[in-house]
Amino acid sequence: MDLNPPQEDPPTRRRRTRLACETCKIRKRKCDGQMPCESCRRYDYRCCYESTPRKRRLSTIATTQTCSPPVTLPSPGPQPLSIALELTEEKSMEANSGVVFPHVLGLKLSPDHAANMQQGSGWNLGVRRSPHRSEKSITWILSHGVWQRLFAVYLEKIHPVYGFLDLAVVRGQADRRWEDPCASNEYDAVLGGVAALGSLFSPRSKASEQERHLIECAKDILETTSTLVVHPGLHDVEGWLLRTLYLRCHSSPHAAWIASCTTMHLVEATALHRESTRASLVYPDVQTNVDCRRRVFWIAKLLNTWISFEYGRSQVVIRGAQCPPPVPTPGDLTTGLISLFQLSEKLDPDQTVPVTELEESLVRLESFDFDSDALILSQSVLAFTIYRRLQLLNPSGNMNTILDRVIRLGCRGLAASSRSIDASCPWWHVSNVPFQFTCILLAMDTRKSLVHVKDSLATLKKAADHFGTQKARKAFKTIHFLVRLSQKRKEQDAALLNESVGSTHGRSEGPFGEERSNGSLSPPPGDDGTEDSWSADPLLNAPDPSLLNSSYDWDVFVRDALDFSTTFPRLAEEY
Repeated sequence: MDLNPPQEDPPTRRRRTRLACETCKIRKRKCDGQMPCESCRRYDYRCCYESTPRKRRLSTIATTQTCSPPVTLPSPGPQPLSIALELTEEKSMEANSGVVFPHVLGLKLSPDHAANMQQGSGWNLGVRRSPHRSEKSITWILSHGVWQRLFAVYLEKIHPVYGFLDLAVVRGQADRRWEDPCASNEYDAVLGGVAALGSLFSPRSKASEQERHLIECAKDILETTSTLVVHPGLHDVEGWLLRTLYLRCHSSPHAAWIASCTTMHLVEATALHRESTRASLVYPDVQTNVDCRRRVFWIAKLLNTWISFEYGRSQVVIRGAQCPPPVPTPGDLTTGLISLFQLSEKLDPDQTVPVTELEESLVRLESFDFDSDALILSQSVLAFTIYRRLQLLNPSGNMNTILDRVIRLGCRGLAASSRSIDASCPWWHVSNVPFQFTCILLAMDTRKSLVHVKDSLATLKKAADHFGTQKARKAFKTIHFLVRLSQKRKEQDAALLNESVGSTHGRSEGPFGEERSNGSLSPPPGDDGTEDSWSADPLLNAPDPSLLNSSYDWDVFVRDALDFSTTFPRLAEEY
């Protein structure tokens, strides 16, 4: 019998920094081991290292370690310019902050006690107690099986485009939530937002009491936990992102804009825009997946910027360095959406962009070849925005090539909108693209543009008939009214032209002395006194150059002609 069984390998320990100064140990900050370290140098703390390492207590034996002499480390070299600017900016933020200053003062006076100081002391009287947890629970609204069915819809239609959730975490939280309904409900905002979007995008889904309760539950939890607690977490930002997507799909522009701004403020509060490892009193430490953090930040920024552009409001701008975009992977639609957003950042109203750069952006925009209808719809909306900016900056320039590009991108959007209607995907672009495209076509007012008005109106009517919402029907009535106004304007222009050439009922004399009868146009007589073709018109074949100097409006003859006989039958009967 073996009296000495093999001993198990000791559990692996998490690697720590072998050397840290006393101030960083007390503040529980990461120390770079320099002398002085970066954190102490930044906040003007006293940086010192213990000369005798701590004794380590083992489970079986206790060993004493010998004293070691003080460690002398080389001073750090000069900081890069970007890091120096970031440090200066954050110090300025701390100097402005009355909330941070007591903590800074306490660290200077006694680092041992300052670590336990509560942030926000003296902020107000606190005469009322603020709730720290909502009483609502998602387990009261639906079962785990129903949530899994709605989660499957979310995975199919929404996550491929707006992929900012860690699906493994969501599944794990959902499993534990229904196993213990009495557990903490802080993550219910994410679970409820996923279920609400899944219900919204379900085939032939109608508004239900269950979906309304899900939205109310998520809203109550978000407003209680994420806005009233001292340190919100990543799940709070994710919950507000889901709420922003839901409101953008069905609610008013103001509600979606407010939700997107709140999301951006929480992004700053949770420091998701930072990837620096330096200690900060303004921003908390972030301990989340890097790719997930990047995706959450960029999607939040994307939604806030685009909603602000479309609504004509200001966007939330976070100071300081921002994390880079997520690394693209094959078939990753989220990074494709972020690429569109990076192209749209030039459209900031506060920036002055040359016309050539906008034209180059439109060329690059057309080069994107997406398979996702949601991305094609966003591509079309971005093309319309660029066109409006070009019209503002260069209203009298030659824009034939630009018009052709915008029309092609708009037609792509019409096809994507029609397919989304068939798939019951209520993206906000489904009605927005045909509505805006019709406005663009009427503003262009050329034969190439007006020929697409019919298809654009048909797509918008298809959306109104399929979803049957009041907003969709109102959008169709509004754009149909604008088309009728354009038609009426052209009828008035045609009547003016009709009057200018003397086309009235009965016999009248034309501008060259020819007689007209019963409102019909007769060509001018030829040299032999017989009626020749219109090619005999002296305006078209004038041997005498003096005729070219007549006072006629030559723009009438060189502009794009419109066949009024097919559009306005009443005029055709008169002619």
